[in-house]
Amino acid sequence: MNPILRWFNRGTALLLLAGALPVWAQSVDESLTPLPTDRVPSPPANWKPAASVLANPFKADIKTKPGTGILVGTAGQPLTLLTNASDVRLVMEVMLSPAAEATLSFGSTNVRLADNWGKPEVNTSTSGAIEGSAALLPLQNAGKAPGLWQQLEVVIQSGGKGPATLEKMVLNGTLIQENSVLPKMSGGNSGSVVLNVKTGTVAIRNIGYQLITDRPVAKLTNIRYKLYENKTETTSPAELPNLRLVKEDTVSALTYEVAFGQPRWHGIVYTGDLVVDKTGPYTIALQQGGFASLQIDGKEIIANKRLDLGYMNTAKINLTAGKHPFNLFFGRSWPRPGLGFFISAPDTKFQALHPRASLPEPDPVGEIAVEAGAKPAVIRSFVNFGAKKKTHCLSVGSPSGLNYTFDLNQGALLQVWRGEFADVTDMWYERGEPQLLKPLGTLAVLSAQNPLALMANSSQYWPDSLSDNELKYKGLSIDKQGYPIMQFRLRDLDVNDAVLPDGDGKSFTRTLTVNGPDNETLYCRMAVGATLEEVAKGLYVVDGKYYVRLDPKLKPTTRTSFGRQELLMPVAVKNGSATIHYSLLW
Repeated sequence: MNPILRWFNRGTALLLLAGALPVWAQSVDESLTPLPTDRVPSPPANWKPAASVLANPFKADIKTKPGTGILVGTAGQPLTLLTNASDVRLVMEVMLSPAAEATLSFGSTNVRLADNWGKPEVNTSTSGAIEGSAALLPLQNAGKAPGLWQQLEVVIQSGGKGPATLEKMVLNGTLIQENSVLPKMSGGNSGSVVLNVKTGTVAIRNIGYQLITDRPVAKLTNIRYKLYENKTETTSPAELPNLRLVKEDTVSALTYEVAFGQPRWHGIVYTGDLVVDKTGPYTIALQQGGFASLQIDGKEIIANKRLDLGYMNTAKINLTAGKHPFNLFFGRSWPRPGLGFFISAPDTKFQALHPRASLPEPDPVGEIAVEAGAKPAVIRSFVNFGAKKKTHCLSVGSPSGLNYTFDLNQGALLQVWRGEFADVTDMWYERGEPQLLKPLGTLAVLSAQNPLALMANSSQYWPDSLSDNELKYKGLSIDKQGYPIMQFRLRDLDVNDAVLPDGDGKSFTRTLTVNGPDNETLYCRMAVGATLEEVAKGLYVVDGKYYVRLDPKLKPTTRTSFGRQELLMPVAVKNGSATIHYSLLW
């Protein structure tokens, strides 16, 4: 296996807002203002509206359908998206044609967008690089294949009289730039956001932005607290009536400091008024070491939950201008204690409603990462897949930077990603209770179902899951290169499932080898998604997120089932065996 372990000081990834709000905490969906493409002011002639775009990753061949929702541009005049946006968070989806290059400019700051498919090296031509005499390079190449939709998020602050800063840049869910002072550049209109295509074709859609201000949005008044003694951790407000009241008093600020010098095990209830300056939507957040919950106007806003310092519990709420009574519970538990109360409006970052001493900075934790060496890295773990935790997973990292996760319970290829392999901090740090492995590269999420099914005919519903009586995991073998080959028993069929990287560093080829009786009616489902389109003979794009490629001589069928499209093919078992090949590209 020969994994290489890499340690990062997680404490270096802290964004020190008031109250020390770490950026590696649970992400918050701040309110974005949509910018429909048909409302972009005065697009130049080289930018055309479209309802859909289809691109072949191997050819400079772009097909569009008339309509709105997408803007498609070629080299020529730049497209101005925003003005008066000096401090801005921009989120949008971008599609590049093969070999396309473009610049996304925030005033004089130029962000590189380019087709770098299959190029692991990082340089000034990599998507996410900041142009300048001392270029700021992204942490890794997080770009996807041309013709796929890529999500980009950029947060920039002008800096006022000081230098501008790039707070973060995220491409396809991967953090590629963070907390960087931007080089001084000439040109560009201050506050403008402009997209300029240099070569090829670029399409954009789903644009949203947030103009960020520093105005104070709320305060806490009339704060009181009650502190109760317990014999062990206090896990919920329901325990408080049965505990001894140690102290109650008024306090000028909401702070955990009221517990200093008091019994180790305790629960605290804070009450008072939350005063907001404007009517509108707000995001409320709690950070704590222990248990905490929050009620506003008598309604539970944040449910009781235990957290370690550095993680967040968030909620959205609409509030009218003025006072709103709040009730905040804190229960001392085993983690290092602390309490923070944050609020943000659509045009602000989080603002702390507590003094800094109430919420100590979390202890720096070394992030443990695993990389493949000369041989693949193979790890058993739990993996979060949507809202579910998959408990019998095998993740494989290849020396070429192509990686995947396989669910051994269902024989399902859950996800593939390109770039760095895996964060295993939640597995190997201290007790490793979550046992979670997290991908570190550009991810394509696939399906939680087995690709094979025994069905009476092609109109039968694809099974959502297989029982132990239908599918049994039999183990795995390791090929000469060090890659695992999974072995299953599907009723009376023996199945070998091999997922191997192609030599070009751009795709995986999945090979399913079946042995068993010739009389079985077997089908293979190679793709499933909300949309499935044929780009070229034998090449299909799924939800605009990844491609499936198979032998163009084959004749699969596309069907709709439960509102989703599926790519199916019957499998003929002849002379006791059959083999299916298809590739995944992203």
